[in-house]
Amino acid sequence: MSDALDKGAWDGGAWDGRALPPHRYRAFGLLIASELALPELASMRDDSGAAPDVTIRLEAPGDPAGVAWPPRLRPDARGATLAVAGAARYRIEDGCRIGIAPYPAAPERDVRLYLLGSAFGVLCHQRGVLPLHGNAVIVDGRAMAFCGHSGIGKSTLAAHFAARGYALLCDDVCVVSFDAAGRPLAWPGLPRLKLWRDAAENFGHDPGTLERAIQDKDKYHVPNAAVTAPGPFPLARVYLLSDATESIAISPVAGVSSIQAIMAQTYRKVYLRPMGLVGANIEQATRIAQHAQVFAAPRRRGFDCFADEAARLERHMAQDDAAPVARAEGSR
Repeated sequence: MSDALDKGAWDGGAWDGRALPPHRYRAFGLLIASELALPELASMRDDSGAAPDVTIRLEAPGDPAGVAWPPRLRPDARGATLAVAGAARYRIEDGCRIGIAPYPAAPERDVRLYLLGSAFGVLCHQRGVLPLHGNAVIVDGRAMAFCGHSGIGKSTLAAHFAARGYALLCDDVCVVSFDAAGRPLAWPGLPRLKLWRDAAENFGHDPGTLERAIQDKDKYHVPNAAVTAPGPFPLARVYLLSDATESIAISPVAGVSSIQAIMAQTYRKVYLRPMGLVGANIEQATRIAQHAQVFAAPRRRGFDCFADEAARLERHMAQDDAAPVARAEGSR
């Protein structure tokens, strides 16, 4: 990793005058120019010379001394620095620049993993858009998002729907912006899924032919066809996945409860308070609750009942909106 570094420096919040990075991609509704190749993203062959929304530079190797787990975010007047043990130090500024200082011997896949995850989560918050911890598929031109805690089966469910012929919009991070009327819009994410070994094998993949998503972990990148339309797509529904206890009924969540539920699904929400963005997050969650339907979707887990659970959710997604969207209490 360090052999390929082009040592750069930040100067007053601006780059040091070097030419734009050679690798160009599009994800999360952003045109990205990067010095680090990002095979997880689809390359842009023709962007008509458009200026990038985000520029990614490689910096001199970082000093890992004192860096602990979990990752620590240090905001300041110019931006924020995110230090991830075993990966890199990421400097994120103005929602448009990321500098990467990899730690010695850090696996490049881990450097990319936290760049496209946590660092881009910070960048989204800086840009005023909402990254949700979830996946989304397209149904009749609208985005249906599935949110929930890590390990609840979001990616496995997304892989199932992709195999069923639904266009997969995003995996793990669903970036939501808002139009002039405050309506939520979901953007295409990375054209791949991250699946644990058992899930990958269940869908017919040989893990021996796949790239690990995380060094020394049994989780793999599974390629998926990128959404051909550039987006965005109206966010119509948010399904809050959870483990079933007694009932498995899919039920609407309304009012303040829906706002709180969406806030809880904000990607890297622990960074909001140090960045001074809790109020902005409340406003974003309120807009989603005003314009999209939110449902609690408890489900049984295990591959012995997976097909039945997925079919139940698919039937619900296919239903027309029989009731008006529940508006948040106190909405304007």
